[in-house]
Amino acid sequence: MRVVRAASAVLLGVVLVGGLTACSVIRDRIAPPDPPVKEQQRASALYFRDEYQPNVEKVRFTRDGSRPGFGASWCVNAVATVEGVEYEVIIGPATGPGFVGDNGMPPEAPLTPPPYVPLTVVYSDGTSEVIE
Repeated sequence: MRVVRAASAVLLGVVLVGGLTACSVIRDRIAPPDPPVKEQQRASALYFRDEYQPNVEKVRFTRDGSRPGFGASWCVNAVATVEGVEYEVIIGPATGPGFVGDNGMPPEAPLTPPPYVPLTVVYSDGTSEVIE
């Protein structure tokens, strides 16, 4: 009886690993690969500014970013500076922000957005740029 259970557990493990690996291989063939990390991070910072927080002064990425699960959108952890206060956010190039950390959410964006302030983007590789 023990031998049957052990063999069943091993077989189940092999099938599970094989199935998960096959999904990864199939996904790579079906879905196009993601753009480079730096492009994704730049697009995420601009989307966050354009759609949610026109007053953002700086976005500093703390990780490279990835897709957290099969079918999930690409996202990345960052620190966004709004009116001098830092907010921890999870953003993506086409997804709304998730705010984490002790500072909560930044103030609401004004109804009539002011002209954009220069946006400093610090990428996870340490390079940076200022977007006017």
